[in-house]
Amino acid sequence: MLSDQELVKQYTTTGKDKYFAQIYIRHRQLVYQKCLFYVSNTDDAEDFVQDIFVQLTRKVYSYKGDAKFTTWLHSVTVNYCIDQLRKQQQNQAMWRNYQYDLLQMDDWAGSDEVYFQAFERVLNQLPPYQRDLLLAKYGERAPIKDIAFSQAITTSAVKMRIKRAREYARILYDRILAEGES
Repeated sequence: MLSDQELVKQYTTTGKDKYFAQIYIRHRQLVYQKCLFYVSNTDDAEDFVQDIFVQLTRKVYSYKGDAKFTTWLHSVTVNYCIDQLRKQQQNQAMWRNYQYDLLQMDDWAGSDEVYFQAFERVLNQLPPYQRDLLLAKYGERAPIKDIAFSQAITTSAVKMRIKRAREYARILYDRILAEGES
């Protein structure tokens, strides 16, 4: 059985996925537990684990072996979780500013207010990762490549996640408007 350091060395020199797969199998649960500590949500923790290991395929080349691999992996995991929580806080601050701006708009027609309230309810009902994606893309007007870079995923993955988030938001929006009519 190869040590963590040997697996990393084999993966970085040969590029064979079987070595990285062993690292993943060996450490996935520890990374998951650490992520769960930070987000207290199993779905978000699972997403974090996936993103961390995708990042790890690139970052593992920077592992020098000075510290134990688990210490280095712990550091990568904690830094990722903190970065994600920081991004969520920034998005929540932007959302609070948006809500405040809505309250200041007292000259809107009553029917428009129904649509704004429906929009607000949709955003509140979306899962945080979908809301964050939509706010980054449409609220901050962030380019797809910047979103992909910040989340360490491909641009096609970002596009697919945004597409799914928009579809789910549309379903929620239609449902909310239908409730208002009945």
